[in-house]
Amino acid sequence: MIHEIFPRKYDPEYTDRRAEDGDHILSYEKDGILVKYTSGTAELPTFKDLESLLGSDYAGFKENAYYLFKIDNDSYYENELPGKLRSELPFCKEMPDEEEKTDFFYIKIHYFRELNPVHMVFAGATGYHIRNWKRTVAHCGVCGGTTSPSKTERAFVCDNCSHAAYPVISPAVIVAITNGNKLLLVRNLRRPKNVRLELVSGYVEIGESFEDAVHREVMEEVGLKVKNVRFYKDQPWGISGAHMIGFYADVDGDDAIVRQEDEISEAKWYEREEIPEYRNRLSVGSEMILKFKTGEYPKG
Repeated sequence: MIHEIFPRKYDPEYTDRRAEDGDHILSYEKDGILVKYTSGTAELPTFKDLESLLGSDYAGFKENAYYLFKIDNDSYYENELPGKLRSELPFCKEMPDEEEKTDFFYIKIHYFRELNPVHMVFAGATGYHIRNWKRTVAHCGVCGGTTSPSKTERAFVCDNCSHAAYPVISPAVIVAITNGNKLLLVRNLRRPKNVRLELVSGYVEIGESFEDAVHREVMEEVGLKVKNVRFYKDQPWGISGAHMIGFYADVDGDDAIVRQEDEISEAKWYEREEIPEYRNRLSVGSEMILKFKTGEYPKG
């Protein structure tokens, strides 16, 4: 999955360390991430890679970069390119053809996650989570004052009232509902039509346990009762700022589906041999579907 980068090691501990030329820079524009085109593929650039592109802005860009994390001995930072430069660089929904390539371009984060190596994808997705959080804490939620990054921890502190804002991580459950040799797959109304079928999922409410969230989301979205709820795996999913908690559960009683029409456009039981192949190795949902298809899932 996206965070399974062994033998590489992810170190999230915050430090006030200043960026150096050889460190990686994660720079975003809307829902795209800046990449460097090299030998037919995309890489995350280092600061040094951007020196000629930035010119006289380079020193300030590096000085103001925000520390993110380390993977092995490589440090990663986040900063936006100057506005004019951001508007001049291409924004691609997927990898451009060879003849259309430029040295640097933004690529949509949802396509970036399909690239290799997986530790690069994990870095880009995790940095995207932190960048999106940073944009919400530029001003204090208590008094409206401006904030500054803490020098000792991952937080932004109000310059006026000293209120500290920490990263927001939203827990969500994802449920593989089984019915003998069948698995329930759905299509979310808000997702593009070309997105593959997926499992029932939803965010955990305040004061709710993960298992209670499973029962509630399944009843809300497909009108089913479930039993034998069992934990499978969890994973960070920085692209949406969520932390996914995966469960298997068996249908309990009547298996007639009552679809939540303002949320789910399609919901159907699929025999094991009818389940499509899922090549994406990054999401816990795709892995759970494949585990059921091959019969390797935890039984109730």
